[in-house]
Parts: sequence; structure tokens; C-alpha cells
Amino acid sequence: MVQIDFLLIVVGAPLSLLVVATVAAGLHRGGYAEILDWRPTRSPEREAELLLNDVAQMLAAQNRYRRQRGAPERTLEEVSEPASALLEASADFPEFS
Repeated sequence: MVQIDFLLIVVGAPLSLLVVATVAAGLHRGGYAEILDWRPTRSPEREAELLLNDVAQMLAAQNRYRRQRGAPERTLEEVSEPASALLEASADFPEFS
């Protein structure tokens, strides 16, 4: 009898919690961000600004090493050209865009 009680506790308790959580989620009409009280930490504009700043810093560092080697510096257009070509090529395939 002890083994059956143990089995009911080990299997039944997590299963009942899962059922209760699933039913509660199904009955909830609001958004999930509302439940978690989630707000984005940064705006999309700020994210874009930080990304552009990162790219500028990486390009400046790369150009510093290129100057030390005597190689010509690269511009942002030269660096972003391959990515732009890939984006234009992927526009032909709607499942990838």
C-alpha cells in the first residue's frame, strides 16, 4: 500500500499541477506579457543605435590593424556590400524573407 501512495504522490502531484496550469492558461484572456509584467528594456530605436555604434567600433578597430599592416582601409559600404547582395538574392525566395 505504501508503494501505491508513493506512486500517487510522485506522479499525481506534478500531473495535477500541470493540469491546473494548463486550464488556467486556457481561461486567461489577456496577453502573456501582462501576466509576467514584461516590458522591453530598450526601445527598438535604441537597439538600432547601439548596433550601428558596435559596427562603427568594429570597423574602426579593423581599420587600425589594416593601417598597421599597410593595407588600405575599408569603408562601411565595402563591408556591408556582401550582406546587401545576399539580402537582394534572398528576396527572390519568399520562404527566406
